[in-house]
Amino acid sequence: MSFEKGQRVIYDGRELCRTDGLCTKCFDGLHKEEYLRLIPESAPASCYYVPADRIGDRVRALMTRDEIFAAIDGSLMEHKLRDSDKNRRKAILSQTVKSGDSRLIIGMIRELLEEKSRRNAEGKELISCDEKALSAACRQISAEFSAVLGIPEEDVGRLIEERLSSSDRTAL
Repeated sequence: MSFEKGQRVIYDGRELCRTDGLCTKCFDGLHKEEYLRLIPESAPASCYYVPADRIGDRVRALMTRDEIFAAIDGSLMEHKLRDSDKNRRKAILSQTVKSGDSRLIIGMIRELLEEKSRRNAEGKELISCDEKALSAACRQISAEFSAVLGIPEEDVGRLIEERLSSSDRTAL
């Protein structure tokens, strides 16, 4: 998999970066290896070096506009998070965020927003692990969706909610 210098990519399923090209580095003092250098958009003074033989595992191109909307629409088919065991539920939420799978992450966001709405109607707040997972999931996808769709990151959540609610109405 090759990327052009300056291309926006997603690193490790969660961080928006720009490619800075291939370079040879010797981090252990003995072996020179080829790496793809990435510059995180959130911290341009930093960089990541991805071994050339692991680029396909760690770096992917940004989703297209159509792929983003398909991921949002496809999230409606996901299973509900109904595990009452707090530790198992927390592990499922964490694993979903770490998966980097936008469709799963959006499905989780949808379910957590529904849970939040239900609990608010009862005068309660979302439980701590759900609130943290919701925040992490929104952060995970907002930079990529913002970059592709040309909207501010803070508007990504609202766009997802609106798309989901219009999809829910058309499904009825």
